[in-house]
Amino acid sequence: MRVFAVATLFAASLLSAASPAAAAVFPVPGPIAIPATKKKAAAGRPDVHAWELPNGLKVLFLADHKAPVATVQIFYHVGSKDEHVGNRGVAHMFEHMMFKGTEHVPPEAHARLLKEVGGQVNAFTTEDVTAYHQTVSPRTVDFAIRLEAERMRNLRLFPATVDSERKVVEEEKRLRIDNNPIGLAIEKFRALAYTTHPYAWTAAGTIEDLERVRPADCQAFYDLYYRPNNATLIVVGDVDEAEVRRSVETHFGPLAAGPAPPRVTVIEPAQTAARTSTLTLDVGLPVIVGGYHIPAAADRDIPALELLASILSAGESSRLHRRLVRKEKLAVAAGGLTAVMEHPGLFIVYAAHLPDKDQERIRRVLADEVKAARTRPVTSAELAKAKNQLASGYLFGLESVDGVARELGLAQLVQGDWRRFLDGPTRYSAVTAAEIQRVAGRYLVDTNLTMVTLSPRPPGGTPPAPAPGSAPAAEGAKP
Repeated sequence: MRVFAVATLFAASLLSAASPAAAAVFPVPGPIAIPATKKKAAAGRPDVHAWELPNGLKVLFLADHKAPVATVQIFYHVGSKDEHVGNRGVAHMFEHMMFKGTEHVPPEAHARLLKEVGGQVNAFTTEDVTAYHQTVSPRTVDFAIRLEAERMRNLRLFPATVDSERKVVEEEKRLRIDNNPIGLAIEKFRALAYTTHPYAWTAAGTIEDLERVRPADCQAFYDLYYRPNNATLIVVGDVDEAEVRRSVETHFGPLAAGPAPPRVTVIEPAQTAARTSTLTLDVGLPVIVGGYHIPAAADRDIPALELLASILSAGESSRLHRRLVRKEKLAVAAGGLTAVMEHPGLFIVYAAHLPDKDQERIRRVLADEVKAARTRPVTSAELAKAKNQLASGYLFGLESVDGVARELGLAQLVQGDWRRFLDGPTRYSAVTAAEIQRVAGRYLVDTNLTMVTLSPRPPGGTPPAPAPGSAPAAEGAKP
């Protein structure tokens, strides 16, 4: 997450630059003198305050007076897993449309108004959430809250806007996935790993479904998910709680709750046999991607799996890098990660290599390193290093108010309770080598493996024979 220094970037000309209608309804705070930094809060667990409005909006507040800056973020409990075949990509498309104007704010003015008073604005969509965040001066927090409340229920969905943003999102899909061999491999991998659950597709969606989305579909999506009872508002920074409470009550309080949105109840069936597929393309850097189903983010086994992923893949001394890149020189990069999501996710390992390397040998080495994790405890040095890496990475992410608010939002919506944020890096401290070996033996087994191989097209255009037991090789630019 990026942090924007707002202390010295106030625009005196904002009112003249804004449209008359926007300026009249949303008077923008003028230049202010930056107060001296307040004393740092007492050491210890963060003093997060949480409350809920009668309309169901959840609010999380954390005072942080280290610097004159604040962040306002709103997390909607909707992502690509809440789509279905026929509208895949609408959640990401909607993220774009939330900047295209409301009853009182012209198109693109939401971001422009905040940027002109020194703020930074952005948004993101995942499988589980859609979040909008702005980093502003303390004086501008009420303004940011008011703008978020405005677009929660007053968005204007014109056909021209829907068509315009459809084209933007489709172009992003083509650039990042359809014309990117690695993107195609990941898309193929997800579709193979999940047979029933909507995690089978990414937030990019599909061109075919995006073409089907109409203004009426967008309005239905908006009315269902963009409601106070499906959102968590987070404010972190150099502001007083009483002021935030007044602002939230004033701007969000009058908004009506909607019906409880439907939740995904599909349970991905347990995988009972390995799944493999080969994607053959004109590619200069072939890739092998393997993944194992793991539990949801709130499960007690996740910290041990995260530590195992760090041991296998974090840094040049990690097992996969040491074996595949340094020792046997089979790959130019090798690693892994835990894709931790609200519903059961994936433990992923991968290797990228030059076209002249033996892919079958690389697959065997990947399998051998995974087997070693199942059969032999990790060393005390490896475990200590992994704990330090995860703890320091977590703490570095909390150096900004932006990062703190983001972790609070993800804890609330992905892990199911913002209080999990308070666990911080301590979630890893009690994990033992035996526990890591246990989770490896439970989840990283051959029958739970999905593997996609991105192979280079050989001279003459004839694809290689698929590996034994694999799906047929895929030709062309589509998985």
